[in-house]
Amino acid sequence: MKKTLLLTSILVAFLCFSCDDEPINFDIEVTNPTVPTDPTDPTNPTDPTNPTDPTNPTTGQLSVYTYDVTTNVPIFGEIITDTDFNIQNGAVTSANIEITTFGVMVNSLSTFTRETNGNLTLIEDNAGGMPTNRTTITYDGANISRIQYEFLEDPTENYTFNFTYTGDTVEKTIEGSTVTTTYTFDAATSRVSRVEWFDAGTSTRVETFTYASNGNCMSSTVEANGTTEVNNYTYDTFTNPLKAVFADQYQLSVFNTEEEEDIGGTLANFHSENNWIAGETPQGNFNFNPQYDANNNIISKSGNYDLGDGVTIAQSEAYQY
Repeated sequence: MKKTLLLTSILVAFLCFSCDDEPINFDIEVTNPTVPTDPTDPTNPTDPTNPTDPTNPTTGQLSVYTYDVTTNVPIFGEIITDTDFNIQNGAVTSANIEITTFGVMVNSLSTFTRETNGNLTLIEDNAGGMPTNRTTITYDGANISRIQYEFLEDPTENYTFNFTYTGDTVEKTIEGSTVTTTYTFDAATSRVSRVEWFDAGTSTRVETFTYASNGNCMSSTVEANGTTEVNNYTYDTFTNPLKAVFADQYQLSVFNTEEEEDIGGTLANFHSENNWIAGETPQGNFNFNPQYDANNNIISKSGNYDLGDGVTIAQSEAYQY
């Protein structure tokens, strides 16, 4: 696999709608807001009540989060990706990934290594008992200062991101590249509010975000190539069990992205207070058909999408408590 697979095809339907003619991206890394100017506070400062409890108090702890997607693409045919995120003590510890392309199945195990202070420092993929790729994360306090990706089968795919913090902004540089990215965070909430990409100093793409008072990401606006697209997100009124489970991966999910990847969908699914259940984009609307147990805990989401040009997607999510 080309990139470390923390979340496979996260809500691919939405990404395909919002990317318009961009290629489908099947690899997204997900890591809750830490204040860039206060690296000693690793929690979401807008929710000080009990940031260590990732569950709805009416249930046990979330133990497994499953995301499965089947994509049919002309030429490539059917691509099936099944991912189980294993959760212990309120955090993801590993992910079992099964990918089938051209009728050939490949199994992989992603492992997550943390320091004693809780910082996620290493994500390594293994297939057939052999490491295939790894992502090494370096910190200055609680803030990420460096992300190094190694694709062991093809070193030309390797990259290194370095980060410089100035007040409420963070600049990302890529070793050996003229591309840079500037991230702006809200000083009061620590949430990312704007991401701008540059090439040799020229702005090439901007994505901005709006939030509800409870922290739900309500919209993302993407400006690129002379066009502006607005993507809107709809939520239920129940607790999102993924928010705290993936809390220690907020910075990584924001920082470890490429220019064509929309960040809004990741913020909606993993870092919003309520469950993301539907969306509106210039290319179409969609609904994830959520199901709940008797305590209003979400237990599944699913959908089938026809993106045109012969591309169809069926996705399903399951939550085990």
